[in-house]
Formats: sequence, C-alpha cells, structure tokens
Amino acid sequence: MDISTAQRDMASAHVGGAPGVLVSGLVWLIAGWLWMNQGVVNGFYGLFVGGILIFPLSLLASRVLFRAPAGMKGNPLERLALESTFMLIAGILLAWCFLRVAPELAFPAMAVAIGVRYLVFRTVYGSVIYWLLGGALAAFGAWVAMMPTELPMNFALIVGAIEVCFALVLFVTGRAAGTTPA
Repeated sequence: MDISTAQRDMASAHVGGAPGVLVSGLVWLIAGWLWMNQGVVNGFYGLFVGGILIFPLSLLASRVLFRAPAGMKGNPLERLALESTFMLIAGILLAWCFLRVAPELAFPAMAVAIGVRYLVFRTVYGSVIYWLLGGALAAFGAWVAMMPTELPMNFALIVGAIEVCFALVLFVTGRAAGTTPA
C-alpha cells in the first residue's frame, strides 16, 4: 500500500481526524469549566479522564454520525497513529509532575504534548492543517509556560476553542477535497 492510498484510507475511516479534534476540543472546554469552578487540579483531572475517551468517542462519531467505513486491514498509518500515542503519554506524565510542583504549568505542558502529537497526523491523514494545529498548540503552550506570572487567562478554554475551530476547518476541507465521507 503506497502512502497516498494509506492516507486516503485513514482520512475516510476517521473523517480526516476531525471528530477526534472536535472531541478533544470539547474535553478541553469541559476541563476549562472545571478549572474555573473547581480549581486547576480538578480541571486537569477532567482533561485526563476526558482524554482517555477521545479515541473511542471520535471513532463512534465517525461510524455512527458520519457513516465512515472501517479502515483497511494492515494500513501502516494506523500503527504510526498508535505509536505517536507514546509521546503523548510522556507529555501527560510530565504535565502530571508539573501539577504537583507548579500547577500553572500542567495545562501548557499538555498543550505542547498534544500539539507535538498532532504534527504526526500530517503524515497520517495527509493534511497540512495538522502542522498548523500542532504548531499553534505547541507554540501557545510554550509561550504561556514562559510567562513570569500566573496564567492571565483560562488556558484550557482557549485551547478548547482553538481545537473546535480547527475541527471545523478539517471537516470543511476534507469534504471539499472529497477525502472524507459526506
């Protein structure tokens, strides 16, 4: 299977990854709400638990709402997507450590980890939009982490809004290109 065939298959089976980005954005918004109402630690726990649900919920949305077909067996890009999860887990562990010693850095660390993982999705789905999304999240997380004071905003709400906007762009561009189910 050549790379373009594998990418088209992944884009078709996972609606260009847009449901995953949308679910992730919604999880970040919920975490932001928890942060505002119950503190940064509970917001982080919400992000962590919600993050575990992103893949199954996005797969369910792809199959049920978008009627996306299952991917081809043996697509090597499925393995690449799975392997990139390990760098995400490393980022989660780092963010968890920050939560204990510098809670204001936990959310920016998560954004950097997620942003870096999105860079791999450029290859998985064949869309340069993932470089823009990954770069935006990683740069925003790094910029906020370097601020000399406490976070001046609810970081999680902003990341959630960024992801929801990019999910919409992925939906629209995928449909326009004919790479995702209508």
